[in-house]
Amino acid sequence: MTSLRNSKGGFWLSTLLPATAAALFFYRHPWLFLLLLVAVVPAADALIGQDVGVTNQRASQTPIGSVVPVTYICVWGAAVLVALERAMSARPLEFAGLVIASGVVSAFAMAHIHEVMHRGGRRSKLISDVALAVAGYPHYRVVHQLHHGHVGDPRFGSTAHVGLSVWCHVGRSFFSALRSAIAYELGQARHWRENRLLQIVLVSVAVVVLFAWLGGWRGAVFYLGQGIVAVFVVETVGYLQHYGLCGSPDELGNQVAWDVNFWLSNRLFVNNGLHTHHHLEQARTYDRLVHAGRALPGGYLHMFGLALIPPLWFSVMNHRLPKASN
Repeated sequence: MTSLRNSKGGFWLSTLLPATAAALFFYRHPWLFLLLLVAVVPAADALIGQDVGVTNQRASQTPIGSVVPVTYICVWGAAVLVALERAMSARPLEFAGLVIASGVVSAFAMAHIHEVMHRGGRRSKLISDVALAVAGYPHYRVVHQLHHGHVGDPRFGSTAHVGLSVWCHVGRSFFSALRSAIAYELGQARHWRENRLLQIVLVSVAVVVLFAWLGGWRGAVFYLGQGIVAVFVVETVGYLQHYGLCGSPDELGNQVAWDVNFWLSNRLFVNNGLHTHHHLEQARTYDRLVHAGRALPGGYLHMFGLALIPPLWFSVMNHRLPKASN
């Protein structure tokens, strides 16, 4: 495993997630996909271990660019369409599995959409805006911009105070960030045509109409359900990345986020776990990020499961917090 942990490549592995999902959706086994995520992926992440290569500050590998994230988005889109098609004739238990599994894959897609979103260009903006609407988080671009500008401030989402459980955090984070985004856009736009929220609403309506047109009321329910699941997972990941790190950037210093330093986690989520470096240098592409902050003790799925049980999460994380955050 040592040679694998030293490898800086492997990002194409991430596309196996939506590809596997599409295959299992097609054969009507959405719950098997969820079982693989709960059992196989965390076991493989623990077995492979930490990512040795990301401690190399030179990061001299050849840049990969946006090919992997864009490919993931395309395969994910196909998986969602397969799930939608199967949902039209699915029994209640299978329908629920398709909704939950699609929502999880959509949440994972957010890491890739996030990477495309940070790249310039009209094409990248169009791809990310449509993908965000499909994933059920259409205003994420504005929310994320404010998050970067106000990291450590719970009013702008993601950051949770010490002792706040993920179950209390998710809704609070989502609606606080939404209110901040609306207030910001209303204050910035000099003309209604410049208001990004209007553009977001139009794209969102178009996506909802598309799902309803393809699948009727079942299509609309499927879209709404998978969007709720996706938002819950995305907000939970934000909770993992910023728990207890409240304060201004000057107070936090380099400790603006918790890193995830496990090889498989970072390959499946295009180095989203190297979150501290991303906040410090937003222009850096995912394949150029390095480990720059204090790390969580497990991979993404390990910590996600832990966060769902607040007493366990607090017992593991509270003593790791910087003294300034207590």
